[in-house]
Amino acid sequence: MATLDGLDLDDEILNEPPARPDIGSMQAIPQSERHLRRLPFAAVAVAGQLSATWPPGPTNLGAFWVSTALLVALALLVALRPNVRPSTWLVRVGLYVTSVTFLMIAAGGASSGLGLLLLIPVVGVALYGKRWESAVLVVLTLVALLCVSLATPHLAAAAGRRMILFGAIAAMVSIAIHSLRGLLVTANERTKGLLRQEEALNSAARQLSLMVEPQTVTTLGVELAARIASPPGAQVRRAEYLLIEDGIVLVGAQFDESGLEIREKGPLDEHPLLSKAVRTWKPVVGRLDPQDVGPALRAVLTDTGITHGAWVPVCPDGTLHGVLSIATRGLAVPPECVDRCVALGHLMELALSNWAAHQELEQQATIEERRRIARELHDGLAHELAFIASKTHRSAEDFDATPDLRELADAADRALDEARRAITVLSAAQPQSLATAVAQTAEDLGERLDLAVHLDLTDDIEIPGDVTENLLRILREAMTNAAKHGESRMVTVSLQREGGIRLVVEDDGCGFDPDGVSPSRGFGLLSMKERAESLGGILNLNSAPSRGTRVEVAVP
Repeated sequence: MATLDGLDLDDEILNEPPARPDIGSMQAIPQSERHLRRLPFAAVAVAGQLSATWPPGPTNLGAFWVSTALLVALALLVALRPNVRPSTWLVRVGLYVTSVTFLMIAAGGASSGLGLLLLIPVVGVALYGKRWESAVLVVLTLVALLCVSLATPHLAAAAGRRMILFGAIAAMVSIAIHSLRGLLVTANERTKGLLRQEEALNSAARQLSLMVEPQTVTTLGVELAARIASPPGAQVRRAEYLLIEDGIVLVGAQFDESGLEIREKGPLDEHPLLSKAVRTWKPVVGRLDPQDVGPALRAVLTDTGITHGAWVPVCPDGTLHGVLSIATRGLAVPPECVDRCVALGHLMELALSNWAAHQELEQQATIEERRRIARELHDGLAHELAFIASKTHRSAEDFDATPDLRELADAADRALDEARRAITVLSAAQPQSLATAVAQTAEDLGERLDLAVHLDLTDDIEIPGDVTENLLRILREAMTNAAKHGESRMVTVSLQREGGIRLVVEDDGCGFDPDGVSPSRGFGLLSMKERAESLGGILNLNSAPSRGTRVEVAVP
């Protein structure tokens, strides 16, 4: 039983049954049913034996009783060993052919009409035995007819013609029954295979209906495609889920019974059949000719021996998500396999659409909750912090205000800034990018601290939320220090991706000696350094009196 993120794949359903050797149908029949199937043959054999006693009766009583004894011995052999499966039918049918041979001699030879009894074992072995047993039996019946002809010299003139006709009829009957039996067995196996595949599709529908993420959907889909959509008898069963990005083919998921993994990328235009499926959004089936594909795909075909394939676009909500591909070696992909692959593709589309809808609902619920929290902060905490900041600033502007009161006013400003920042972030419909967050924070602080802000930001930077928050705190501390301690009028904020993330805050203030900072300012610098180190980065501080200050944070 294979398991994929809690989803069980029933190997008994998914795997094709192994090819069964030609062991004869009777081997797999229950004991009671075997007895019922033997009754017609036994009835004809007994009727044939009794018919030799009808007037004028047997001409050779010795041969008759030998025939009867052989028939009784055969009956006892079958009756005494009912549960033993014979390794070959030739012993039993040999006894019966010998019995019929003596019976024909007893009844006057080939002209007695009892030669038809020799067809009984021919039909029986053709129905329940092996092909080679039927061939041996036909030869054995011809030998029996020859023996009967030799025992009745007055009928020897027609022996050759009789043997040729009987041999031809026996061979024809045997071949016809074996052929019909083969067709029935094939049809039965095909029906069982279709039922197994239907069960697999139903199982896939149940599993894919769960809220599983897209990667799990594609991984499960390719395994199911390889097992239920590949033609029986193919030398390799392989499936891939291909992603198309800017004309480049990527392997998003793959399954191969041989364990082969292909990681190479390749241009879409090197794969004509895949290109057609992507262009038309319709299933495409065909042979992969190495001369018609590009060098990258040609190398894959040479290494794997793949010759045929089918490509089914997966388009949830009217958008191409990927292409489900099955590949075989040596056999073309038949239409019924493509149909099953298309059905599986529809199930994948449904699963991907369900996941997208679930994510959208979840995101919408999260946005509504964030907005509710933002309203609560704005109407409650932010108003109270604004009141506290206003009162403390008025008191700190007095000539006799203590340093503690001024620090309290600064702390109130910082708390109000944090509250406003939280409200802005929570009110956003989508999570802010790092560049947007840096720009908004710098502009808000610049307006409050009376600083001109110059921004040089790279937009395409995506990082986790905790990294963003720590960088913003470092930015706020650096700009606050530039305004409060450096008496700066302008601050330049730069955000770049250079092997990592590089945030630079540079001011035009009075600067300072980093080795002689006051304890109160030294705590802020230490806090910025610790935040940078917590992200696995470093903080460089460059400053000197009358030369401004440059704070640089590098995060991998």
